[in-house]
Amino acid sequence: MVHIINNPTSERSLLSLCLNNADLLVEVEGAEVFSQHFTIPAHRHIFTAMMYLYSKGITPTPISIIEVITDKKAKEEIEEFGGLSYIEDMTLMDIDKSNLKIFCQKIKQTYARKEIYDICESTKNFMLSDESETLNPSELVGMVESKITEIACNTVNENGVHKMGTGLKERLEERAKRPTLVAGLEVGWEICDRVTNGGQAGDLIIVCARAKMGKSVVLTTWAKKFSVEDELPVLYIDTEMTSEEQEDRIVSMITKIPVHEIVTGLFAIDTEEGTAKEKIAKIKDAIDLINKSPYYHVYMPNFSSEKVVSLAKQYKSKYNIQALFFDYIKVPASGSSTLNSMKEYQALGFFTSTLKDLAGILKIPVYSAVQENRNDEKGTEKGAGNVAGSDRILQLATKLMFLYAKTDEQIARDSVLLGNRQLKIAYQRNGESDVAPINLQFDNKIVTIKEV
Repeated sequence: MVHIINNPTSERSLLSLCLNNADLLVEVEGAEVFSQHFTIPAHRHIFTAMMYLYSKGITPTPISIIEVITDKKAKEEIEEFGGLSYIEDMTLMDIDKSNLKIFCQKIKQTYARKEIYDICESTKNFMLSDESETLNPSELVGMVESKITEIACNTVNENGVHKMGTGLKERLEERAKRPTLVAGLEVGWEICDRVTNGGQAGDLIIVCARAKMGKSVVLTTWAKKFSVEDELPVLYIDTEMTSEEQEDRIVSMITKIPVHEIVTGLFAIDTEEGTAKEKIAKIKDAIDLINKSPYYHVYMPNFSSEKVVSLAKQYKSKYNIQALFFDYIKVPASGSSTLNSMKEYQALGFFTSTLKDLAGILKIPVYSAVQENRNDEKGTEKGAGNVAGSDRILQLATKLMFLYAKTDEQIARDSVLLGNRQLKIAYQRNGESDVAPINLQFDNKIVTIKEV
């Protein structure tokens, strides 16, 4: 059946156009159509020869194409279609140049269909083998996901070249109609929003801190602001906390009732935090708010790049998410991940690159966190040396922030009114530099954090 999955007409039409106008090969390459996308071997060899000749400054002609092909099998496969006469006949075809993009799309579509068919066949055979019984479910799914991801990379053009100035006038006119102090998504912290200019499409915003310092609380606080208060769809991929644990935390943030009471049910009795009637009413309102909010959370302790990319794309397509949260950057625990075979710094850098690529592809800001290393734990002068694991994290982050606790001396000097945490925006693109640390107040009872 595999031989049925081909599209010789589109392949032949594209070759005909390029034979009559070799400069169109540039547009074909720009559409990310390559020799491997041709399902007819003879067409694949002809296209490869044409690209080679064009790269050498030689105009591809039927005779030059035949002469440049030296592989015996390739020659035989072209001869099966008529050899030189077949290529000459393609130069005589009358094809509308405006259909070039359609031919490119159809060729890549056919390639994807054939590759997926082959994967299904090989997967079917593998699943019936004894070897498949040695893998756990995550490894089995990961194996198929990696193959599908490879096809996607070979067929989807996600990085089109932009002609500078295209749509610029219209975009600036739209901004002039709705002037704002902050261009991107606002987390609700006035100073932070102002100096960072908000979260914008393509941003990878990373909070770096020591363990138990409040990284997850910061991300959850921001996600709650976007989804519950601003009603923006967000996806929160969590490697640490279950959805139920996060719901308890968000209910506490909204109601100001301590998390301990939410978890234990003490909210249903009178305590020093309020009467049962008052607390239950607050919780009812919080539940209504959360139910109405487009907040999507997934607990993914055994994450992989493939899983994160697939889920993020799915929720962008289905719910048009406006922000992605990943809590937090570390080496995947899943033994099936290819990252596990790398050194730690390589794995951290590779996965960070995945998040940065997603921000650009989905045109949304991605928020994440990373552990701070043990160098200068109590210091306030944070820099590249404090980022654990990989210089790539520093290179890829569009905004890198350090969250740390104030010393007792700082609190005594500055006053308790200026909080017990600081957020240092160390590196950022398209925003202010050398910004003074932002004062924050971390509340252990409610497990929330705010700017003060």
